[in-house]
Amino acid sequence: MIFTEISSEELRQFQKKNDHRYFFQQDASYSELTKKNNLKTKILAVIEGNTLLAYGTFVYFPYKKFFYKVTTQHGPIINYSNTKLVRFYFEQLKKYYAKNFRVLCVRINPFINEHIYRDIEFIETTEESIQTNKILNSLGYKSLNDDLFTNPTLASRCVYSRELENSLTEDTLLKTISNMAKRSINKAVKEGITAKEIDIFNDADASIFDSINKSTEDRINFQIRTSDYFRNLKSALGDKLHLIVSYLDCDSLIFKLNKEIKELNIEKNKLAEKLETGKVNSDKTIMKINKIDESIAFSNDKIEQIASLKREHGTIIYLSCASFIETKHDFIYFTGGMKKEFSRFNGSYLVMYTMMKYAINNNFKYFNFFGTSKDFESEEATDYGVLQFKRNFNGNIEYFMDNYEIRNAIGKIWKI
Repeated sequence: MIFTEISSEELRQFQKKNDHRYFFQQDASYSELTKKNNLKTKILAVIEGNTLLAYGTFVYFPYKKFFYKVTTQHGPIINYSNTKLVRFYFEQLKKYYAKNFRVLCVRINPFINEHIYRDIEFIETTEESIQTNKILNSLGYKSLNDDLFTNPTLASRCVYSRELENSLTEDTLLKTISNMAKRSINKAVKEGITAKEIDIFNDADASIFDSINKSTEDRINFQIRTSDYFRNLKSALGDKLHLIVSYLDCDSLIFKLNKEIKELNIEKNKLAEKLETGKVNSDKTIMKINKIDESIAFSNDKIEQIASLKREHGTIIYLSCASFIETKHDFIYFTGGMKKEFSRFNGSYLVMYTMMKYAINNNFKYFNFFGTSKDFESEEATDYGVLQFKRNFNGNIEYFMDNYEIRNAIGKIWKI
């Protein structure tokens, strides 16, 4: 076995031919993205003969201008049941950076579930993670007990994902999610809420995306990536990146409501005519007419509300946005944003429903809702509400191994 650096093109060819799972931080295109963000990367692999056995994309995060913290997120990608290979990779990785005094530390995040969950209920700890932890500790790697939610250069330890069974279709999807999600989606569909893909290189589209994300950022006090980042991401990932917005067309909804009122009035007139003939049960018919009047009043009130929104915000009102990334097996919900004042239109639910159908129809194995904090049972967690939204789609926590770190001599002395 040989530990060596490979190119992104070599990795791309390997990933095309192989069926292993990885997240986008280990996609061959990821190193191209980091270069666009002025970050150095190396793809370090183990090769035996002509076979690539393991790899990880390592990003060089600058520290105090001259030094680096080298990090791989959701990696390396290895068959973690092969303890001989696992030990060889991490032993060689340690040696590779040992004499590079500019690299203060190397941080890894083994791509293996440490714990198995059903939704948020703990089931068991995996044997592979136990053995991997022993190997890492024996080589001097230290568990950080830290992740994305306190350090943006690290990977999220927990993600929420749903395995898309072969029997699942877009027609049966609604039957498999929570009643709340089902109601929200049906309501959004009824009101004509639309989800569409935007062109991030179009200034008007980019402005829409930035506006929604800025609104979200101000509300949750967490920095969200700008359109410049998504332009770089699109350049690197191409068709593997989807940028989606949901919107309300006020004129379309008002037209729809007026059409419904017209149909209700026709039905009401027919009932009134039958009532005059005396050939129907008067109490039941009057009750039906009263219900129709209530529906008409409700629709007229809604027309006034939408007309008011139109006067204030314009004909097209953008509600939410989201980005999605395709990898080999996972369709990843990468980022999301929403304008709180329009949450009642359920744009975020409509976007998720639309893209889950896309994932099903394109044969992805997982719909990956991506990062969630480790405090997924605490209502005090910063992302508690977001996790509850994800849970409505009937998935499970994937609890990966920790982020580990090994330091060189200078790194051990400094508080980094």
